[in-house]
Order: sequence, then C-alpha cells, then structure tokens
Amino acid sequence: MALTALWARGALKFVVSQNCDGLHLRAGLPRRALAELHGDMFAELCAPCRRVYLRAFDTTERTARHAHGTRRLCHACGQELRDSIVHFGERGRAAWPLNWAGALRHAARADVVLCLGSSLKVLRRYPRLWRMQAAPRARPALYIVNLQWTPKDSVAALKINARCDAVMQQVARRLRLRVPRYRAALDPYADADGGGGRRRAGSACGAACRRPTYSGRGNSCMCVPTTLSQLAVTEMSKVF
Repeated sequence: MALTALWARGALKFVVSQNCDGLHLRAGLPRRALAELHGDMFAELCAPCRRVYLRAFDTTERTARHAHGTRRLCHACGQELRDSIVHFGERGRAAWPLNWAGALRHAARADVVLCLGSSLKVLRRYPRLWRMQAAPRARPALYIVNLQWTPKDSVAALKINARCDAVMQQVARRLRLRVPRYRAALDPYADADGGGGRRRAGSACGAACRRPTYSGRGNSCMCVPTTLSQLAVTEMSKVF
C-alpha cells in the first residue's frame, strides 16, 4: 500500500515484481505502472485473442512447467486459456502481466532503483534492468532493503538490513505520506468470478462476459486487452 501511495504522489514511477500473487494490483497500483516478471497466478491468457482473464482463484492448479493449459476456454474464440507463470528455464513472452516493455522503458530513464526484500539472485541475470551496459556513473543509484546479503550489496548506494514493512513505515512517516487502506471495491480480483453476473469497469468482452465461465465458478470475467497502448487507456486503470 505504501508503494501505491508513493506512485500516487509521483515519487515512484514503476514497480518490477518477482512475486506472482497479484498483491500490487490489489493494493491499487495500475497495470501501466507494474511489471510482474514471473507472471500472475490469478491471471489466464488467451494467446489468439490477446485477452487476460483475472480470476478469484489460483489458475495454476492444473498447470506445470512447459504445460500451461488451464483447461478453461476463452469466451470469445473458444481456445484453451494458459496461465501466465514463468517457471525457471522458461522465457515468458506475454505482454501482460510480464510487461517487459514497460520495465525496460522505465529502467532506461530511472535515476534511483529501490529493491525491497528481493534476494536479487534472479534479477541480476537481467542486466538491462540495472543498466549494467552503461558506465558506473550513468547507472541509477541502487538502494537495497533486505535482512540478508545480496549480490548487489557492494555496488549499492545504501543497504539497509531491516524488514521492508518497518522501513516503508519510516519512509511514509518522513514524507508525511497518507498510506491508503485496502478497499475490496477497487480490487480487480475480488469479484472476478464471484457469480454475481456483474462486469467491472475495464471488461473488454462486452456481451461475452455474461456467458458462464468454463471454470464453473460464476458468470463474470475480467478479460482486458493486453497491448500496452490499450492498457494505458482502459477503464480498469481509471478505477485506481
């Protein structure tokens, strides 16, 4: 929630996450400000339609490495949906939720990189996120918050050995930042398959959303276009 508040103030421009739990979206961060590099366990993708279905349940219960079919079908084209998870040894290509284009675009012009809680053992394999090809003085200042050692400690401008929650509470207090409370009404997953037949803002299916989902868990879906140009203008982004 503190990151959402920092983004709303304009101090934070973009979040790159290694987590797959969708908590940044639940906290109110818009998709255009987020890259989930390893996918979202609550999102299913239709490759032909380029649609994303947000679910209120774990979509990976029947999937595995190199076997991403979820056995549910797209409402629009009838093709099998796939989870969005990127396992070790795989290379994710989905425009969203991975959003590599957004991550690299913001990394190229960032002046500060704040790493919260990450071991950085995986992210160190992505040198363009750190602008490692640039001269040291041209790279963004790196600040790390972690209880453990990380491979980037020696090049960090500052390393804080503390819990992320404690540090962000201090940051919010120092900046007099009003951290919002979680609001289920703005949670894109809250009623994604709640069975109420409602369509939340940003749904791109139109009438197709009224058809039953193939999961058998309700009538509403949260499918949205995944091209980055469309993501910036979806109604979904406006509710945050």
